[in-house]
Amino acid sequence: MIPIPIGYHEVIVTPLATRRVEAVWSFAADAPGRSIVLPDGRCDVIVQHHRDTPKTVTPIITGPATRAYTVSYDAGDQWFGLRLRPESGAALWKGAMAQATDTVLRGQEAIDLVPPLAELDGRHLTLKEIAPLVLDHTAQSVDTRLTRALDVLHASGGRIRMTTLAGFLSCSTRQLNRLFRANTGLSTKTYAQLIQFHRTLGLITRARLPITAAAFEGGYADHAHMTRAFGRFGGFAPSRVPPDLTLPQLFPQ
Repeated sequence: MIPIPIGYHEVIVTPLATRRVEAVWSFAADAPGRSIVLPDGRCDVIVQHHRDTPKTVTPIITGPATRAYTVSYDAGDQWFGLRLRPESGAALWKGAMAQATDTVLRGQEAIDLVPPLAELDGRHLTLKEIAPLVLDHTAQSVDTRLTRALDVLHASGGRIRMTTLAGFLSCSTRQLNRLFRANTGLSTKTYAQLIQFHRTLGLITRARLPITAAAFEGGYADHAHMTRAFGRFGGFAPSRVPPDLTLPQLFPQ
């Protein structure tokens, strides 16, 4: 498991036949606090409520993030969430994928995008109630080239050249980029950079590699290159990793 804040509980699920859900998670805050959430290029469908008013809920939908953000919470705040696989973004956002990046919809805006979420208000919630609504809404076929590209990108730690990846899929880099933008909301290069960032961060925080060694193993040209990437996606330097991070687990397949 990955380092997670006190009170946070994440349950990893095996991929569904349609590869739509990467993980389900829940969070219950025992005390006021805050957590820095790192970008992972995924979309989440979240339901927030408070333990004293469990039937009053706020639905939240996040687009694929490319920058870190801070979430503050009070004692008793609770969330249920489904993290979708990156290729499921377009099915969730429908025709609004182009506007989804770094966007968060709350309340009625989230319901307008996924109307079945309105059915959750007034219930004692469980993930078993939330999941079918999301899965019904995100059912669609996915180009197999995209799923293969995602698997290769993760297997390479984001270090594969875009021309090499496109050649492996028998398409041009322009076609590959259009495929990524249409389905994930991100360019192929940005998605690869996110994978590279997370892998290198894991080498520093979990494997305890020295920063210079992590930069080399992560595929960065030098320490300065890695520092720029950490500043872009995390807002911090490799030598100053904040203790209150929520680190998503990114699956290669």
